[in-house]
Amino acid sequence: MVETLAIIAGVAMGVSTFALLVLHVLPTGYNPIRDAVSDYAIGSYRALFWTFVTAGAVSGLALAIALARSHPSKPTLTVAMLLVSAAARVLIPVFPTDQNGSRFQTLKGTIHMILAVAIFASIAVAAANLGGTLGNEPAWHAVHGLVDGWLPWVVTITASATGIAMIGPNLKRIFGLIERSYYASSITWFLVVSIELARIGK
Repeated sequence: MVETLAIIAGVAMGVSTFALLVLHVLPTGYNPIRDAVSDYAIGSYRALFWTFVTAGAVSGLALAIALARSHPSKPTLTVAMLLVSAAARVLIPVFPTDQNGSRFQTLKGTIHMILAVAIFASIAVAAANLGGTLGNEPAWHAVHGLVDGWLPWVVTITASATGIAMIGPNLKRIFGLIERSYYASSITWFLVVSIELARIGK
């Protein structure tokens, strides 16, 4: 069961990543250096954004259950944070982001930002919390440097930087670049943990 769930988590994150990459090569009119990933939810290609977030939610849910069922079981906080991130991903396309100015112009836009912060923060906490546990498990020695080393730090730093860029007017010109650095690190974390958990199979 753990192996199957881990495979589902990895495949779902692969689908999510593919959808995100496709959005970056289509003529969406958005600038990846400046514009937020959430902007893709508005326009002709919003179905791909829904695919991106829905597959990400499936990955988070499957990985949470897999970690909870693994032996020895992983921290409750990690599992809870992954469930929070999955729930927020499901809800976020229902509340489109505000554009052309403040991201807090409307109630929907404000809810969107709250959900975005919940996703960034919960995954950063999950990565940091899990790393402290896996560092003591011999079965995870092959990826020790990733799951209990620099990768959780990168996820945390880029998530924090994205949060700062949300409210920092001087960072608006490179907000998209900062946010995408978070996505790159968090996607890498999901794939590493999912693949390794599938390999261990317990």
